[in-house]
Amino acid sequence: MIKILLKYKQKVLKIFEIDKDKITIGRLESNDIYINNPAVSKQHAWIIKNQDNYLIEDLKSTNGTYLNTVRIISGYLKDSDVINIGKHSLVVNIKTENDKNPTHSPKGHIMMLNIERLR
Repeated sequence: MIKILLKYKQKVLKIFEIDKDKITIGRLESNDIYINNPAVSKQHAWIIKNQDNYLIEDLKSTNGTYLNTVRIISGYLKDSDVINIGKHSLVVNIKTENDKNPTHSPKGHIMMLNIERLR
């Protein structure tokens, strides 16, 4: 199960507790996590669950998805990570059902985008 706090500045707007294999994030109301802000794409990003691991993927959004201040294409989430989308932040709380300890990222790579190279 993943718990996500949707925040604007320091104010918590909504708390989501979701146990789905795919969680959609975006400006359309049909998304699991709906963020009503023009800086957010209609279908901005999603979080994919694979066993006890969660992977966030940017869906080619206009303004990008940031994981702990680094712009990403995709990356594994761990407990207390902060995802920034537009001016909103999503604070991640991940607990496993087996031991109630934070989930650790599997071996692998986080893909990061160096925006300096794009200029």
